[in-house]
Amino acid sequence: MPKGLRTKQSRPSALCPYYFVLCVCLLLLAGCPKHDTRVSVRFWHAMGGESGRTLKQMVARFESTHKDIRVELVGMGSYDALSQKLMGAVAVKHPPVIAQVYENWTTQLHAAGLLEFLEDWVLGPDGLTEEELADIYPSVLENNTWDSRLLTLPFNKSVPVYYYNVDMLKAAGYDEFPKTWAGFRAMCRKVVRRGADGKPEVWATAGGTDIWVFGSMLFQQGGRFLDSEDGNPEFNSEAGVQGLEFQVSLVLEDEVQNTDIGRNPVEDFLVGGIASLRGSSTWRAPILAEETFRVGMAPVPTWDKPAAIVYGTNVCMFRNATPAEKKAAWTFVKWFISAEQQVEWSLGTWYVPIHRSSLEDPRIQKRFETTPGLRQAYGQMEYGVFEPKGLKWLTGRKALIEELEAAMLGQKTAKQALDHAAARYIAGR
Repeated sequence: MPKGLRTKQSRPSALCPYYFVLCVCLLLLAGCPKHDTRVSVRFWHAMGGESGRTLKQMVARFESTHKDIRVELVGMGSYDALSQKLMGAVAVKHPPVIAQVYENWTTQLHAAGLLEFLEDWVLGPDGLTEEELADIYPSVLENNTWDSRLLTLPFNKSVPVYYYNVDMLKAAGYDEFPKTWAGFRAMCRKVVRRGADGKPEVWATAGGTDIWVFGSMLFQQGGRFLDSEDGNPEFNSEAGVQGLEFQVSLVLEDEVQNTDIGRNPVEDFLVGGIASLRGSSTWRAPILAEETFRVGMAPVPTWDKPAAIVYGTNVCMFRNATPAEKKAAWTFVKWFISAEQQVEWSLGTWYVPIHRSSLEDPRIQKRFETTPGLRQAYGQMEYGVFEPKGLKWLTGRKALIEELEAAMLGQKTAKQALDHAAARYIAGR
């Protein structure tokens, strides 16, 4: 064997240990997960069911086109839980980047200096155009304004509607749902079905007195809850008394409205035990899944002028987020509230789009065609009104609801109930 070759084979290579170490490192690196370099935006919310699923799907689509942002959805299960968690988080100075909030919570968080004014982003270099802003319902923008500036932006909005059994109303001579409260009362008297004992076997409507209906009636007659934010109560005005007396008359005088609030009225409606039912526009999904008869939708009837209380939350941004988190959060919020995404949100949840132009989208138009009355129901956003945003209303609202129920049960007159609610509001209890 050649001498040189023998020498080369017998000499151990000094590089072998390094090759071995390199191979091991490469194998280890191949098994290690890649570091996530995206900016994470923690978003606390209370969306469940179909709304929660739709939100997750939309976030996934957002992330697929915004590779540098991760929206970390943290569901709290309920609005009560969300409120408690938020207040606890701000107490230890560790809130999320953005969150769903009701107006009263916003007032409290804003007073503590914890929120970022979204107007700075709306009017910034990557903000909304004048056309985009003008496309959002003005009352909705006003409801998101504190100190004359946009502090929050709308997230999920619903309007009150009446669902009704088309065939029952048609048998009573109605081709459409009544447009006025007087017409509604006349319809209830005709459509109720009583047994031999005179007691209703099929109720005309259900649910007792209702702050959603009461508030809408109040504004329809030129009234309001308070004379200003955290101001003096005005819900016990003549307009308020007239509205409550009307609701009570359906229960105690006409006996056409069921007050069994311990049951889910949707269930009774779906089995034909109730001819009409006041609810949220978002109830259409569960009703649609179970209906066995033709179901109509209609906006709430009116008094002197149209008005309807709009409910739902807004989205806020916390000040202590980092500049990168705020920028990423704004990118998501701007995307979510765009007219295009509001169509997707509405289709998945039955919440009302906040843009007028969204209603002209072919997909929403198709839903209007297959859901009679939905266009008119959504149209209430044009004259939508809101409950007070002040902190005192958190307690005052609870007192008003309890007093409305006392009137409905015949324990107090409408005037007594509203005056007692006003006194409790003033006393803060």
